[in-house]
Amino acid sequence: MNVLPPMRREILFQVLKIVFLSSALSLFLILSIYFSAKNPKNTLIFNYQSINSLLIMSDNLDSLFLAQNNLIQLRKKEVESFEDNLVKLENEKVNIDSFKKIRELFEKYKNNEKKMGYNEYFILRSLLKEQIQNYQEKTSKIIVDRESFTTKVLILSVIIFLISLIVSVYYSEKISGKIAYPIKKISEVLQNKPSFGQKLKFPLPENLEIKNLIIELNELWKRLSEINNNNVKSLNAQRNEFDVVLDTIEDPIVVLDHLGKIEHHNKFFANLVGAKPNSLNFQAWNDVSLSSLSYLQLRNLLRNENIEESLFWAVLDNSDKIFRLRKRYIFDSNKKRCGTIFILHDITYSFPLEKFKEMSLKLKESQTK
Repeated sequence: MNVLPPMRREILFQVLKIVFLSSALSLFLILSIYFSAKNPKNTLIFNYQSINSLLIMSDNLDSLFLAQNNLIQLRKKEVESFEDNLVKLENEKVNIDSFKKIRELFEKYKNNEKKMGYNEYFILRSLLKEQIQNYQEKTSKIIVDRESFTTKVLILSVIIFLISLIVSVYYSEKISGKIAYPIKKISEVLQNKPSFGQKLKFPLPENLEIKNLIIELNELWKRLSEINNNNVKSLNAQRNEFDVVLDTIEDPIVVLDHLGKIEHHNKFFANLVGAKPNSLNFQAWNDVSLSSLSYLQLRNLLRNENIEESLFWAVLDNSDKIFRLRKRYIFDSNKKRCGTIFILHDITYSFPLEKFKEMSLKLKESQTK
């Protein structure tokens, strides 16, 4: 058992304690039930036989007293029966004094030509009755004591059962504590959602198994941090590449995520709304700290979620411009909408001068309402 790891060895010891305790309790309950249910048969049989013998002797005594000299054969039979039962009771060595008196009176009866006076009969009858009552009391006492013993055994069994139950719960709690406590502490550290790269502050290990677990978790966390750093670098590189691509397009472009935050925008869009290049990323589109007229009017226009395409007037580089605004949705691999891209194509030079002025005036009036 000493070759087992410490945690397994401690758990095994606790389990063995519970098993041994349960086995001892079961054995005690079995023995208690056996002895409480077992009656003192020999004593009860002895008492019943003694009472039976005394009853026969009483009947014999009544017959002898009534028969006197009339039924010689009957008297002889009763005398033999009385004497046989008396010898049997004398051999039991119980209540020797009482049976000694009975023997003396009976021998006097036989020596007196088998004649019995009323006084002798009354004394013998009283002695026999006294012995019958004595044996009956002993039998009743045995039964009552047995019931009392059974009750005490039952109460003791319940007490021991409760004690063993409490001890078993205590050892079970120790077992669960050995397993659950360090794991709970480890889970609390992970539930705090530490940042990648941050060192995890696990509790000091109390055994070899928890120590190995903490080492593995630290290694796993280190690898996850490295993967996260690589992913961040890769995403930043892709973002920079995408921003470079967007900057090569002369139309103002902005990309919003599903939460309405600005994911990407090119320098032409920043110039349109009066912002510095790459200064709008990760900001909520409806809460950008800009006060330019173009931003405010464009924000009001984009609040209409049903809009798919529209014309937009703005002042860019001190010149009036008309843009065709187009909206396109971006979907992920699960065909779930994850973003929206807005493209503003400059169509200023596609109108004749008079038509352009007329369109600019109308758009300006509608956007300023």
